Amino acid sequence: MCAAPDEHLCSRLPPQRGTTLVEVILFILIVSIAVTAVVNALSVAVRQSADPLIQRQTLGIAESLIQEIDNQPYAQKDPYNSAGPDDAIGPEVGETRAGSPLPFDNPNDYSGYSESGIVAPDGTSVAGLGTYSASVTATQQAMGNVPASDGLLLVVTATGPDGQAVTLTSFRARYAP
Repeated sequence: MCAAPDEHLCSRLPPQRGTTLVEVILFILIVSIAVTAVVNALSVAVRQSADPLIQRQTLGIAESLIQEIDNQPYAQKDPYNSAGPDDAIGPEVGETRAGSPLPFDNPNDYSGYSESGIVAPDGTSVAGLGTYSASVTATQQAMGNVPASDGLLLVVTATGPDGQAVTLTSFRARYAP
């Protein structure tokens, strides 16, 4: 039935449009599935966002220690006793990383070094890194034209509080000053 005063007007009016209850329910169902999928994806991302931080921090610790070691000159003789025997792997008597009384003076001095709770080269604890650890091994090794007696393979391993380890290696060739 047409509510217009003239029947001819009713034939010209467009048919009434709207949504049915079924269409509204289908729309809500589709949107809720999409929102649930997005929320689940964000939830997984948020849960795992702390893991990269721990991994990056562990990598930073290993990089820092290996850079400190690589900055040491690798000479044939102990700089504190240049007339003495060739410098052996491991620290000489009295040498410590913190430098009291003698600092490490050669990359091979770091062999066997380990720390639980990261400390700066001067021996002070680094805040917030008490649950991390690091260790160093050094072995004589040949590489290319460098004989084993003049080559040093350094392996630095840093471990985060989650138990995952990061290992970095460096090779040094000894020179005679």
